[in-house]
Amino acid sequence: MPRLILLNGAPGTGKSTLAELLAQDQVLTLALDVDGIKHSLGGWSEDAQASGLRARRLALAMAREQLRSGHDVVVGQYLARTDFIDSLEALAEECGATFVECLLELDAPTLARRLADRAAAPTRPEHQVNTALVGPQDADRLVRSLDGVRQYRPNAVQVSAEGSIAATLDLLRAAVRRADPAVSGR
Repeated sequence: MPRLILLNGAPGTGKSTLAELLAQDQVLTLALDVDGIKHSLGGWSEDAQASGLRARRLALAMAREQLRSGHDVVVGQYLARTDFIDSLEALAEECGATFVECLLELDAPTLARRLADRAAAPTRPEHQVNTALVGPQDADRLVRSLDGVRQYRPNAVQVSAEGSIAATLDLLRAAVRRADPAVSGR
């Protein structure tokens, strides 16, 4: 049974990197980068909201094709509202896939440090765009912005992103195994 794995968390928790690494665990797994799709739309910054919504629709179509072909999808995306999470979960159900929702947790001081490091030395193309939108001064707000997700999505698996990418990936792999009924025997 294919899986649709959502890695949610504040900017700076390593979602995109972790999604790419997690995708390498299984042949033909798709690491689906919704922001990458958005940034590939012509003139996306002229209407970032419309571009973001269009990117989500395109991402759902890509994920649908991937899941229907029997392959996993890993989405790394900061989602402070639950509408797109609900859409991903409905898509998984529609395609007979397992939905595994993970919330990468990071305290505000650590997040502020990571956002400052990212601004000083971006390691991914989207970091330059994201640095213009959020910075270390936003860490408290970003951590709090996920309170609603924690409340309304209680089945989301919380994974500490406090350690290194390798340590977080190990925790994430274990969390995904436990949450997957095909693996855990539920």
